[in-house]
Amino acid sequence: MRHLFLLLVAFVFPVASKLQSQTLQFSQVLLISTVQTVPANKVWKVEAVIPDGQTLFNSSSNTPRISINNHTTAVSGWNNYGTTLSSFNQPIWLPAGTTLAASSNTFRISVIEFTIVP
Repeated sequence: MRHLFLLLVAFVFPVASKLQSQTLQFSQVLLISTVQTVPANKVWKVEAVIPDGQTLFNSSSNTPRISINNHTTAVSGWNNYGTTLSSFNQPIWLPAGTTLAASSNTFRISVIEFTIVP
């Protein structure tokens, strides 16, 4: 039993000592329109997409869209009958180095920026 305990301590202690916790510290609130990149040691939390003032939510072609790493995607959609609008996958967390921009039918993207604190 003593050998098992020593073996466990010999294995767990080195592994546990290498684990590092990270916390997020609020940095600022951003309104994104043009292409911007998440800075190093930061993460962005996309909170909301603000539609263009002229957008009418009456068809899938008018839904707000955003661009993440040059990939444009809708952030809302309609059911098969065109009667119910729903949001997709919000909030969205973006790591450092990711690009974000407003695309068609989107005025601004509301983002909270956090600093990664080791």
